[in-house]
Formats: sequence, structure tokens, C-alpha cells
Amino acid sequence: MKVVRFIAGMRFFVLIPVIGLAVAACTLFVKGGIDIVHFVGEVITEMSEAGPKENIIVEIVETVHLFLVGTVLFLTSFGLYQLFIQPLPLPEWVKVNSIKELELNLVGLTVVVLGVNFLSIIFEPEITDLAVYGVGYALPIAALAYFMKVRSQISKESSEGEQLKSIGEVTSMKSESSWLTDKKRD
Repeated sequence: MKVVRFIAGMRFFVLIPVIGLAVAACTLFVKGGIDIVHFVGEVITEMSEAGPKENIIVEIVETVHLFLVGTVLFLTSFGLYQLFIQPLPLPEWVKVNSIKELELNLVGLTVVVLGVNFLSIIFEPEITDLAVYGVGYALPIAALAYFMKVRSQISKESSEGEQLKSIGEVTSMKSESSWLTDKKRD
């Protein structure tokens, strides 16, 4: 019994990534907030001098990107806590029911990170060979998209298999009950 309690207690090691991810998310939120304030100050001073900078959109997207990454880290932290420690009183859209959901969040985050990084490279004036960078960013995005497609097909097939199994169980239970009813009549 002590071994079982020890193994069950090991789930609390998940608190290490839960706390680490929450701290990382908060750090990104603070960094993004500071970047927004700094960015607004720059835009206001540059508008009064010579007009806004050319890559204003890239800076905004990169700042929003910090918030998105922070949000995914925060949701991953919540998800690990919910899966290993105990359920949290959260809205349904925040609840995590499986590791697969956390994986898909991480894969989606990776695709967004690659896309934003490529966007910032596009607007760099000294970069001349965009095709090499484009292929370098497109291949992992395509591989991750394929992974997500395969993962969703596997989950769809397994859920359909469970539905068919439960339909088969109900059908066999009905046929057994009708067989028993017929047997009683005889």
C-alpha cells in the first residue's frame, strides 16, 4: 500500500512545470505590456517628428504574439494541473480533458511562432534570399499540420469505434433480453 501511495503522490511533481509555466506566462504578459507602452510612446514621438516607422505592423504582431504565447503557456499550466492534481472551477472552454488537447495547443503555438518569426524576416531589409527562409519555415509548419490532421483522424476513429462498440453492446443486450423473454415464454 505504501508503494501505491508513493506512486499516487508522484503526481505532485507536476507542480514544477505548472508553476514554471505560470511564471513564464506572467513574465510574457508583463514583457508584452511593457513593449506595448514603449511602442505607443515611440509611435507618438515619431508621428510628431517624421511619421511612423515602416515596420509598425510587425512590431504590433510581435507584441500580440507575446500575449498569445503567454496565454498558451497559462492554459497549459492549468491543463496539467487539471489532469494530474485536481479539476479547477473554470469555464468549459478552458478545461482540458486529455494530454492530446495540450499537445495540439503546443503544436498550434509552434505554428504561430514560426509564422510570426517568418513575418519579421520578410520585413528585414538586409535579407535577400527569402525562398530559403520560406522553405525552412514552411517544412516544419507542413509537418505539424500533418501531425494535427493525423491526430484528429485517430481521435475521430477511436471515438467512432467507441460509439459503434456501445451500439453493439446495446444491440447485443437487446437481443439477449429478447432471447430471455422468448425462453420464458417457452
